[in-house]
Amino acid sequence: MSAVDPQFAADFTDRYAPYLNPLPQVNSFREFLRFAKSTDRSGKQFRYPVQAAISHGITADRTGTTFNLNNARPGVELEAILDGTDLIMRETFPYSAMMKARNGVSLEGNAAAYWDPMDKVMMTTLRGMEFYNELMLMYGPGPTTTAQSNIGVIATTAVAAGTGPNYNSATHPIVQLKQASWAAGIWNVAGSGGGATSGMLVDIYQSDGTTLRAANIQIEGVVDASKCQVQMTGASAAAVTAGDLIMPAGFVNKTSVGVGGILPNAGTFANISATTNPFWRARTIDLGGTAMTASKFLAITAKLMSNGGENGLTAWCNPIVFSDLVDATVNNTRWNNSMGDNKVKVQGAETLQFITAIGTCTLKRHAFMKQGEMWLLEPETSMRIGASDITFRGANGNEGFFLELASQAGSEIRAMSQQAALLTVPWHNGLVTGILSPNADTSGS
Repeated sequence: MSAVDPQFAADFTDRYAPYLNPLPQVNSFREFLRFAKSTDRSGKQFRYPVQAAISHGITADRTGTTFNLNNARPGVELEAILDGTDLIMRETFPYSAMMKARNGVSLEGNAAAYWDPMDKVMMTTLRGMEFYNELMLMYGPGPTTTAQSNIGVIATTAVAAGTGPNYNSATHPIVQLKQASWAAGIWNVAGSGGGATSGMLVDIYQSDGTTLRAANIQIEGVVDASKCQVQMTGASAAAVTAGDLIMPAGFVNKTSVGVGGILPNAGTFANISATTNPFWRARTIDLGGTAMTASKFLAITAKLMSNGGENGLTAWCNPIVFSDLVDATVNNTRWNNSMGDNKVKVQGAETLQFITAIGTCTLKRHAFMKQGEMWLLEPETSMRIGASDITFRGANGNEGFFLELASQAGSEIRAMSQQAALLTVPWHNGLVTGILSPNADTSGS
């Protein structure tokens, strides 16, 4: 702060710039997964029949006699059963803030407050709810004691030099994530903003996805995105360990399985075993640490045709992988200088489409997608089930989740959702792993 001569200090006023929110907006994978019609939403559970096998009781003969028939080999029907996950976000605000805001609000900074406290709290609550709802739909670890998915894996060199090595070390550990599991968009939203009781809390599980190593570790923020680094701290004396898995705190054994867990599933999902029913498994293709290219994409989608896919796909990838494919189209663009104005040439794309063996495939980027993966999803069979999308409405559908705090001078507001991701025909979908972009952020492992 620059100094003002004491003789004139009382003559100057403080001026404020317009309100600024630098946090990135959350992309909406939720919008892609269509929500079940209200008539199909959960009462007790969401159920639907699945044809697991067709009839095979065939008999062939050319004798022209009254030949014997082979036994019937009947078709098989299974029942898929799934329920949504309750997610609740809560936030509080004091009475004094509400009273002060009655003197006027302006985002330009020329009134008593930038925000009406109720509007501000609803905005930040909604953004928090969207963040965790998105993580649950994408990477929910599932309702079992073994996590089916995660939001990051700790790299071989677990911490940056001179930090840690334990979560409760005085020099808070700068944890390095494996580059294939790195999704910078998640961690850019997860930080604490310097608040001791703010920021995302995560649980750290050993590589088996079952054994908890450290609980309620605070995310302080991204240190160096180009090195896949996130600073963390917590009360646990456990050492930051290579190969450990990171989950949102309290999600293991409490959420539905996200798409990141449905695609590689080889066990039981929604009451049906993928071990004995191949149609319940998505096709997995490992690029073995190479870049995604247009030719590879076309070959991968062609492999899904034999699984019954024919209505096209939406492919979700990290923005860096997306840029690799856009760059390839730019390199193949040729300009015709005889076509008029040559002053401005527009190149690049926000969305790419490929005409493939299974129809039109649309490539989209998402800030929460990991660098090493691509999800190939059939839009018609990708959906959300459950009782409710994100809402501020209370039990009677009219009043908000709003309550006065019993022993504190303030109020609380809550947002809720009750839903789960569902791929109704898993083997129409694909999972690509082992993608290594030459432009990827890297931790060295």
